[in-house]
Order: sequence, then C-alpha cells, then structure tokens
Amino acid sequence: MSALAATTILAFGGVLSGLGQQPQAVQSEAAKPAAEKKPAPEVKERIAGNYTMHSSVELGGVITQKDGSSAMWATMVNEGTGMRVLNQSLELRSIDTRKTPFFDRLSTASFGYGGEPNNVSFLNVSKGRWYDFAGNFRRDRNYFDYNLLDNSLLSTATAATPALVPEPSSLHVFNTVRRNTDTLFTLLPLSRLSFRVGYNHNTSEGPTYSTVHEAGDVLVLQWFRNGLDTYTGGVDYKLARRTTLSYDELFALYKGDSSYVLAPTPFTLANGTPTTLGVNTLATTTCGSGAAKTAEVVNGIANPFCTQTLVQSQVAPTRTMFPTEQLRFSSHYWDRVSFNGRVAYSGGVSNVNHFNETFTGLLARTSLRQEIDTGGLENGRLAHNKRNSLNGDFGIEAELTKWFSISDSFDYRYFRTEGNKTLIAQTWANVAATTGGTAPVPPASFNVNTPLSALTNKTTTTADGDTINQKIERNTVLGVFTISPEIKISGGWRFDNRHITDTDENFTWHQNGLVAGVAITPSRTFRANVNLDTLSWKSANSETTANTYTREAPNKVYHVRARAVATPAKWVNFAITGNDFEGKNDDPLVNHKEHNRNFSLATQVIANEQVSFEFNYSHDDVFSQTDLCYAFAPTAAFPLPAGAQGSAGTCLKTPDNPGGTLPTQTAATQLYLGNGTYNAPATFFSGAFTYSPSKYFRFNGGARLTNNTGSAEMLNPLMVPGALNSKVISPFSDLVINIAPQWAWHGNWVHHGYQEAGGPGPAARNFHGDVVTLGVRYAF
Repeated sequence: MSALAATTILAFGGVLSGLGQQPQAVQSEAAKPAAEKKPAPEVKERIAGNYTMHSSVELGGVITQKDGSSAMWATMVNEGTGMRVLNQSLELRSIDTRKTPFFDRLSTASFGYGGEPNNVSFLNVSKGRWYDFAGNFRRDRNYFDYNLLDNSLLSTATAATPALVPEPSSLHVFNTVRRNTDTLFTLLPLSRLSFRVGYNHNTSEGPTYSTVHEAGDVLVLQWFRNGLDTYTGGVDYKLARRTTLSYDELFALYKGDSSYVLAPTPFTLANGTPTTLGVNTLATTTCGSGAAKTAEVVNGIANPFCTQTLVQSQVAPTRTMFPTEQLRFSSHYWDRVSFNGRVAYSGGVSNVNHFNETFTGLLARTSLRQEIDTGGLENGRLAHNKRNSLNGDFGIEAELTKWFSISDSFDYRYFRTEGNKTLIAQTWANVAATTGGTAPVPPASFNVNTPLSALTNKTTTTADGDTINQKIERNTVLGVFTISPEIKISGGWRFDNRHITDTDENFTWHQNGLVAGVAITPSRTFRANVNLDTLSWKSANSETTANTYTREAPNKVYHVRARAVATPAKWVNFAITGNDFEGKNDDPLVNHKEHNRNFSLATQVIANEQVSFEFNYSHDDVFSQTDLCYAFAPTAAFPLPAGAQGSAGTCLKTPDNPGGTLPTQTAATQLYLGNGTYNAPATFFSGAFTYSPSKYFRFNGGARLTNNTGSAEMLNPLMVPGALNSKVISPFSDLVINIAPQWAWHGNWVHHGYQEAGGPGPAARNFHGDVVTLGVRYAF
C-alpha cells in the first residue's frame, strides 16, 4: 500500500498543488502531430491493493537561448529556463468492485507546472452506477507587447523629411493570468433518475497599460480583473426507451473589478509636481502666449500652459447576475423517427457600482482644470441594466423509406435589454459663471497651476436610457436521398426572420438560402463530401432602409466546403479539403466584398514499423474591401494612398447627402474615397520524419513554417505591414531512449524564429531562439 499512497499523493499534488509539468515546447500529447508523439516505455501491469495501477512521472528542465526582440519572444513563446516536473499521470482500476467501496476508477494527469505559461490538471473518479466526478484546472499566462498596436506614428521631423518616433513597447502592454477551475459531479449516472451538480470558476487578472483620451492621450496603469462563477444543477430522467428528459438550473455571477490610475509620469512641473503631456509629446509643439510661449518640455520641465494630466483614475465595479432555467428532451423511441428539443429562459441584472472617475490637470481646448464624475443612481451607481432572454429549438428527423429521409429544425431567439444611467459631473473650469459673463482668470494667465478656488465650479446631472429588442425565427428543412449505397445527396432550404426594435428604430429582415450536399463512398479506401450553403438578406419594408443591420456586413453569401479522404494502402493515408466563403454587400454607400478561401492537404506514410513520414500543407486567403471616406493632405513625402479618389460629393455630409460620413467643416479638397482593402494570404507547411529501429530508441524531427504575405490600404504613410507580412519558422526534433522497461531518457529541441518584411524598422520585432527540454521518465 505504500506505493499506492505515494502515487496517489503525487497525483492529487499535481491537481491541487501544481506539481507535474510539461513545457510549452514539448506540448501535450493530444495536441502533437503523430510524428512528434513520444512512445511510452513498455510497462507491465502492476497491482496495488485491489487496483491495477499505471503511473508515470517525468523530471527534467528547460534551457532557452534567444536574441532579438524580447517583447515579441514573450508575446509569442514566453518560455524560460528552469527545472521542471515535465508531466505526471496515474490510473487506478478496480480488480474487484466489491472490495473498492469508494471508487472503481481514478485517473489524473497534469503538465506545465513550475514555470510554463500553460498549466493543466485533470482528475476523473467514478464508482460504477453510484457516481462520476470530472474536474480540471487550467492556468494560462498571457503576455502581449506588440509595439505596432495603438502606435502613435509620430514624426520627429517635417513633412518633407519624415522620421518615425520609435516606440519600443506597445501602449497597451498586458501581462495577465487566466485561471479556470471546472467540476461536474453526477449522482446515479446509469439510473433511470440521475442528478448533476457543477461549478466553474474563471478569473483573468494582472497589470496592463492602456490609454485614455482626456487631456491628450495619456497612458494609464490598469489592474485588469474579471471573474465569472457559474453554478449548475440538473436532473436527467429516462422517461422511456431511448428517451431522456432533462432540467438544468444555471446561475452565473460576473465581477468586473478593473480599475486604473495614471501611469508613472515622464515629466514634472517647475515645482516638482509629476505630470504627463500624453503619448503625442513632440519637441516642436509650443504652448502659451507672449513671453510664456515655449516648447512643451524644456530641460525636462513641462510648460504649465500646455494640455496635460496630473491625476487620471477610474473605478467602476460591475456586477452581473444571470440565472437561467433550461428544459431539454431527446428521443429515439421509434426506430425511424428521432427528435429533440430545448427551451431556456434567463433574466439578468447588471449594475455599475460606486463609479468614480477623476481628472486633474489642464485641458486647454475647453479651459478645464478638474472634473470628478460619479454615479447618480441609488448608492452611487452609474448604470442599471436588465436583460431577459427566451430561446429554444426543436428538431425532428424521419426515415420515410430506406432511400429517403427528411429533417426539420426550428430555432427561436428573443431578448430584451433595458438600461439606464445617471452621471453627475463636477467641473472646475475657466469659464463664465453666467451666460455673457467673463472668465474668472484672464486666458493668457490660465495654466495648470491656477488654483481651483479661482475657477467656476459647476455640477451637472445627465440621465440617459435605452432599450433594444431582437427576435429571430429560423427554420431549416433538409431531405436526404440515398441513390445507391455509394452515393447520397441532400437538399433543403433555410429561412429566418430577424426583427430589431429600440427607442427610435423598428427594423425587419428576411433571410433565405439553399442547403445542399453530396457524399460519395465508392469503396472502403475513398470517400468524399461536398456541401453548399447560400444566404441572402433582404429588408422587409421601406422603413428598413438597408439590407443588413450592420452596413459593413454582407447581405449575400455562399459557402462551399469539400473534403476527400483516401487510403490506397494500409500504410498510406491522404486527405484534402477545400473551403470557399464569399460575401458581398451591394449597398452603393458600402460596396463591400469579402472572401475566405482555404486549401489544405495532409498525408501520412508508414513505410514499416520503424519508419514513417507525414506532410501537411495549407493555404488561406482572407480578403475584404469596403468603401471608406477620409480626410488627407498629400505631400511629396506623404503621397496619397493607392486607389484613393477625390470624392467630396460622396463623403461630405450635407442636407442633400445625409449618407455622407465626414462632417461639413472638413475641407472638401481634402476628402477622398478609399477602398479599405485588406488582403491576408498565409501559407503553412509542416513535415516530420519518425525513425524507431527498436523498442529502445525513437527519433522524430521536422519543421513548421508559416508565411504571411499580406497587405492593406495604409492611410498613414508611417504605418508598416508588421505581422501581416511575416514568417514564422520552427524546426524541431525529439528523441526518446528507453533504457529499461520503466526508464526513458527524453530530449526535445524546438527553434522559434519570427521575421517581418517591408517598411521601416521591422527588424526591431524580429527574434529567434532555441528551447531545449531534457527529462528522465519513470513509468510504473
């Protein structure tokens, strides 16, 4: 029993205390290509008490070496050097269930603990007809620092000689950890009446940076924390032969506790007060008037007449409760007819409690010195929202003859959301206290050091509210014809009605589309499937002016999917797939079109028990194009983007052209119409070779390559394609030497390389590095 006790402690330690590991470079066995999977040493069955036992543990470490961008390495790989418990597993099965009163089967596995970005543990315990328990825990560290995200694209020089201001880090860096615990306990799982209870705890938290547009776009430090607790309970009743009725009760509680404060400030005022002028600070900008007119920053001291921020903070605790009741049934009581259905109702309440947002500084454009915003509802709430939802579906399939069957599926969705908020704003500004009066401080003297007591203090209360309702009714009818045992064809029709209303809108759309398919199986060695879906949206009346609620969405689509699998010999497997999604919106003010095409193939050749090969190829082509209006002042250094056309008549919003998207104060000579092109083709290759000359030795190696050659319409000439035009390459090798029936040496190497192409400064994000994993595995 000492061996059983030791391995049980190890198993539960992996679940509860974070032992048992597997580095990201090694991956979980289920996630690996076949050529990378490691052979388990041959282990004889062991007896521990009244159980048969299989267990393994692998100890070792990870060595990493890298150069280039540390930020991108952490964003894409996030692997470090250190000792590891690489993985652990344990399985117990009862020999005689009469002598194992607590459980008949226990299995657990864990990997990733001890320094890896992803940690996972599983535990499954069951006792015959009495109970079944399944639980897992997952921890994921998400680090992101891609400096092209929210880059200010500032130039240090004149328009004739542009030079990009380098930003080594993203303004929206985040380093968060997600923890997810999921459990489900089933009582009497095989009985006529069974019960279920479960709990899920999901949190994501950690430090992040963000920006706030107040007095300039200032950087704020945010502690990001969102949590969701979901409690479930249910009962299943086996009403009759192959017929089950189920009832579920779910309760979800969401907690949003993200808050922010001003990030560490780069400058100070003359009196030593820390301040920031925002991320768009340039040495060429001046502020003030007369003798006070100087640059934004002089010798590290900020100009007090410039727009700047001394304090910026916000707290907005959000609480949302969603109770849901659900009734389900499924039946195949009659051999030729099966049907199932579901109906669910939920009513949620959400509140933004104890809201407070504070700004202190100077907003020169509106002469604002300070603003404090709080919630004006009961107990300091900013907002109160309610949401009611009713949805359900019903499906039936009938085999009318051995050559023909028909099915019908009906879905119903309805929700109503009602919300209201009240904001109390207390401001201190250099504005007249009464209409037609004068400012309390001469404008030439007003600056960030002006005391609040000298300014006009005003409190305003703003209340707002809205409702939105949406109802969707959808039905799909499908017939399947068996022409012969080798050929089946299907065809049907799908339609739905979508109705959306809110305070001042009442829209209805109809959607129709064809559903068709064919399946061909001429022999056991070959099968092929082709499916086609088409959909078309149309406004139901003149009040619904557009064919889609979101005008950039397509109103006509078709989707073709094809797959073929061939096994010409026992030692050869081959698969090929194709996917083509096409969509468009022919609204003359949108002219949107998009497609998503994919072609992929995979082959595996098992020459003999010692040698095997596999190769995979995939090509994706994602494309979209949408008319867009923008203002631009071209110069010799900053030419007009390709494809742009002068279009004041289309873009300028006037009484005669209410569909225009740019305001009337924009200079008509600077209005242009672009095509908003986004093209992102990507090609993926992977290949692997496995050599296993004996049960004591196994090697596999290969490489993976992703090549992105995309482009987009860049409205800012300083923008670069970034990851849209890049390569990722990862050669790998894996070696396992079984030195004894229970012992194995294991080594794994992965190279990670990332490279961007085109544009200024792509090398700043390039990196390459190696991850070596060494371990010793003991199985018993």
